[in-house]
Amino acid sequence: MTGFLVEFRRTPLRWAVLPLLAAAAAMVFLVGDSWQGSWPETSAAATRAAVPLMIAGVGLAAQQSSRLRRSGSDLLLAARPLPQVELTRLSADAAWLCLTYVLCTACAWVATVGAPGGPWLEYPLFGLSGIIFALALGHLLGRIAPTRFTGAIAAIGGFLLFSLVFSSNSSPLANIAFYHSIDVRLSPTHLAWRLAVMVLALAAACTVGWVLESSGRRKVTSGTGVFFSAATLIAIVAMPGNGSLLLENRQAEEPVCAQSAESSVCVWPEHADRLPEAVEAAKKITQAAEGVLLPPAQFMEQGLGEAGAGGFTLDHGSQDLLHTVLIEMTESHKKWCEEEPERKMQVRVDAGLRLEAWLEARAAKYTKLPSYEYSGDTSWQQDVRAVMALRDSQQVESATKWVKEMQAPC
Repeated sequence: MTGFLVEFRRTPLRWAVLPLLAAAAAMVFLVGDSWQGSWPETSAAATRAAVPLMIAGVGLAAQQSSRLRRSGSDLLLAARPLPQVELTRLSADAAWLCLTYVLCTACAWVATVGAPGGPWLEYPLFGLSGIIFALALGHLLGRIAPTRFTGAIAAIGGFLLFSLVFSSNSSPLANIAFYHSIDVRLSPTHLAWRLAVMVLALAAACTVGWVLESSGRRKVTSGTGVFFSAATLIAIVAMPGNGSLLLENRQAEEPVCAQSAESSVCVWPEHADRLPEAVEAAKKITQAAEGVLLPPAQFMEQGLGEAGAGGFTLDHGSQDLLHTVLIEMTESHKKWCEEEPERKMQVRVDAGLRLEAWLEARAAKYTKLPSYEYSGDTSWQQDVRAVMALRDSQQVESATKWVKEMQAPC
């Protein structure tokens, strides 16, 4: 512990903490969409603090490790086992960066206190493991290539690596836990892989010194450094690397529900304070569809339906909420046939598109159609515009006709 405290007080990395704290806080509070008021979004947004810490960490660790190797300080400390010396240095550097990350995370949590639910603790663990991996990688680079420019090269490489190569959910070592929707969270399998890679990288960084020493007494122990270095590379290559493995569907919890006319509207507990928005959207859609479609018994937020299927979303604004509530209403009335002529299927699909566009415009009181990008023939939109210019009773009559086309027998 004494060695750790000495390294903690003298590591050059301590001077970089304040600017790194400012950069990490800016990534959380100034970059990306608003996240306050939702624990899932807050927990995911806090992982953005890791990006500048990982980039700086790999560069600073490489510079310090390179400097010590070039000065011969490692050999002067031969009285202590070399891996112990390396681990002490890495632990001191990690303590400074991890404290910075935890402080940013705590500030984000404070900003969300009072929201339904609580922090998702696997997200901080996700970020901390990335920071420690970056430090181990930088230390390893500094030991292998000890030059005056190793730190700068490692920092540039870290920027490219963590901002481009590992910047998305399609990467095995994604550095940000992008928030997709309320019904997903980090996969325990991915987190276990991530922690395993971190441990292997640490072991490689602490034992690679044995490989680099030419002394005959290190021939046996040098195999340990080779083993951990190779194991780290193999683990990264073998690590699952796409969004479907980084995130997994949550198990449905007891929803929070409210009544809207003939239907109940249910949301995840974390969105309990936003339930009135969903109720209002369901009310608008139900009123717009009066005389055309019967509303479902329940409107369920995404992930709360049977087997976690379907549902409306609250994460992308009021227009998307209205549109997804509308889709949930029309979906139960659609009829799909396994085998039917393409022309007949196209009539069925176009009827559904006409009905949905008309309902959304009617519910939102638009004077023109909502602007969405559709593939294929969009001539059906002219029919909807023509119907919107008719009297209300005629509009309902036309919409009812679209429903019959949508539900035509196979």
